[in-house]
Amino acid sequence: MIDSLIDFLIGITLSFDDAEFVWVMLATLLVCFGSVIALFGFIRHGRIMQDTPTSKIRSASQGFVQLEGRARSLDDKPLRVPGSGRECVWFDYLIEKKGKDWEEVARDTSIYSFYVDDGTGVCAVDPEVGKVIARKKRVWVVGDWRYTEQIIAENESVYCLGQFETDQGGSKAEVLKIGVRVLLNQWKQDRQKLLQRFDLNGDGDIDMNEWNQARQAAMSQVKSATANDYVPTQHHNLVAPFNKSHPYIISSIPQGELTSRYQRYAFGLLGLFVVSGAYAVFMTIVRRDLF
Repeated sequence: MIDSLIDFLIGITLSFDDAEFVWVMLATLLVCFGSVIALFGFIRHGRIMQDTPTSKIRSASQGFVQLEGRARSLDDKPLRVPGSGRECVWFDYLIEKKGKDWEEVARDTSIYSFYVDDGTGVCAVDPEVGKVIARKKRVWVVGDWRYTEQIIAENESVYCLGQFETDQGGSKAEVLKIGVRVLLNQWKQDRQKLLQRFDLNGDGDIDMNEWNQARQAAMSQVKSATANDYVPTQHHNLVAPFNKSHPYIISSIPQGELTSRYQRYAFGLLGLFVVSGAYAVFMTIVRRDLF
């Protein structure tokens, strides 16, 4: 069988003219080098996933982290897939029409952020810039039309890898300052009422001293509306890593299963690298009559 395979490959190789040989050789080398680049990419990403510990959102350090939790829509308002109308936090919807092959007619992919909730806090993730891997995939055919739908459902388990950032809410002083400015602007909308309240000398205008009194009144009102134990609200976000060699992954497939999948891809690419490289060497030997 091996001899027959070798004879078959020799026959194909010798059948190429010079131009065809060059193009086939270039394509083979491209596959060879492309596969080894992709191979190391999957190995590196798999290692990163294995070496990055899972953090709790409440206590996560600022930087590259791994999170696990449940998917939650923003403001508890799930999205709906255009085709089936199913509720979800993320979707990818594809419509194809049958011709000589299946041709893409329309595609819609959600770009809206959603939360990961691990019980200690929530963190917003951005599917527009991350690589989204969905477990739930549905394909159906109606006549000459094929529909493909991938979703991450509300409350589905998700695994995320990316740059963790926390935006601190405004300090109490900043909140008071903004509140006073907003309240004064509201008072300005009703000038007559403003004059009745703060035009102490009755000259039909608000001078500097009277305006300072209005500001103090606004400050007192805002302070009374702001709790004494006010704590700035924190907003956690997972963004694209600063280190470009690190992946940003949002997946409904668990970390262990995803790592195993990357390992299988790496083995497949290793085989492709060996086969394409060996064939490139084989072609060279045959064409030079060195076989």
